[in-house]
Amino acid sequence: MTPGENQMIAAPGAGIEIVSMPAELDLTTSEGVVEQGYAAIARPVRLLLLDLAGLSFCDARGLSAFVRIANQADAAGAVLASSRRGRRFAKILRISGLDSRLPVFAAIDDALALRTATAAV
Repeated sequence: MTPGENQMIAAPGAGIEIVSMPAELDLTTSEGVVEQGYAAIARPVRLLLLDLAGLSFCDARGLSAFVRIANQADAAGAVLASSRRGRRFAKILRISGLDSRLPVFAAIDDALALRTATAAV
């Protein structure tokens, strides 16, 4: 993955899609992230995980990308979550109120546990 490029990873047959964020999520990169999120949701996905591990900067356009992806995931009945290393973006998601739409997990396994719990309901 080159700097500034996002990546999508799928777990075939498991209904899990992981979209890795570019280093900077801003005017230049946010539309590509939204397109990746929408493409993942268009497949039979139960859990869409936004991996924030490589994200070092996020502006208002980046936050807007998260909202757009969350809206699409809600409409499709997919669970949306994020995974990150450190606490860099947990605070900005909490301040903006996005933490209620985009729960932040310390590890991908924790987000997968959410998927298992919601699938059992």
